[in-house]
Amino acid sequence: MAAGNTTPRLVSLGEVMIELSAQAPLAEAAVLERSYSGDALNVAVAVHRLGVPSAIVTRLGHDPFGDYLLAQFRGLGVDLRYVQRGGGPTGLYVVEQGGQGAYDIWYYRRHSAASTVSRADMEQVDLQGVDMVHLNGIAQAISTSSRQATRRLAERGRAAGATVAFDLNFRERIWDGPAAAEAADEILPLVDVALCGFDEGQTVFGTADPESTATRLLEAGPRVAAVSMAEAGAYVAWGGGEIRLPTVARTVQGAQGGGDAFAGGLAVGELLGQNPATSARLATVVAGLKVERVGPLVSLPFRAEVQARAAELGWDDVVAVLESVDPTPPASQGADS
Repeated sequence: MAAGNTTPRLVSLGEVMIELSAQAPLAEAAVLERSYSGDALNVAVAVHRLGVPSAIVTRLGHDPFGDYLLAQFRGLGVDLRYVQRGGGPTGLYVVEQGGQGAYDIWYYRRHSAASTVSRADMEQVDLQGVDMVHLNGIAQAISTSSRQATRRLAERGRAAGATVAFDLNFRERIWDGPAAAEAADEILPLVDVALCGFDEGQTVFGTADPESTATRLLEAGPRVAAVSMAEAGAYVAWGGGEIRLPTVARTVQGAQGGGDAFAGGLAVGELLGQNPATSARLATVVAGLKVERVGPLVSLPFRAEVQARAAELGWDDVVAVLESVDPTPPASQGADS
């Protein structure tokens, strides 16, 4: 795919899928609404909307769904130079929406195009000028070759001097806790910033609370560990420090994608050289705004919204860091189009 004119500061690896969503129980739903999402893309878009150039590394099928996704990607502002086609069909998942932001998901991604991504593909990613490589446990889970690609990009990122971030993103419909723990332990020694949901930590690592989850992550190698706790907020720990933050969401309309929004905000804080506490506050605002609206990707907030909410909260450090971003990328709704 054509490259953008700006070198991406963040490169995010993972699968992007078609989303079919029902507002009624799937056994009864007569209509499914089509959209799309994927944790890697969500993080890249969250970062871009805060004003930092980003790129997605993925593969789409040579099929109509792949055509649809590529057309949608072109309107997001994310660099597409590492989007490939072929190898299998475009994966999809089906969401059954519940009340108050609740949802359940079924995946149809076996032998998808993205699952054929390999170590060799990662050698083609140019890390010159890239400051962060963002990886996730879903990419480890979908196939052996994708797991190998995840590790290889982590190795290359570390060798290039980029920050390596890893989000556990455990999905019990893809694999079990012990398998996810083994894969996480394979990559955590290469990671600088690790993220994990509290429920995920309990299932995968057997930890009892956010503090023990963060300790488990830090002991494996990362210098920062972030544990998101949905409506209970977030806990972030690092060598010699910690911070616990409440959620800033005024309502919860769409919990799906909240963790990706948090990861994107945390990434921007890191990319802009902030201390973990400021990065955690930034991530909390981004996640809080996202869950106030439905949709894991379309509801990701823009920089101006994040600045306004941070100002309301009196988090001047977050306001200041966002003011320091080059204004060329989008700062408000509609700038991606």
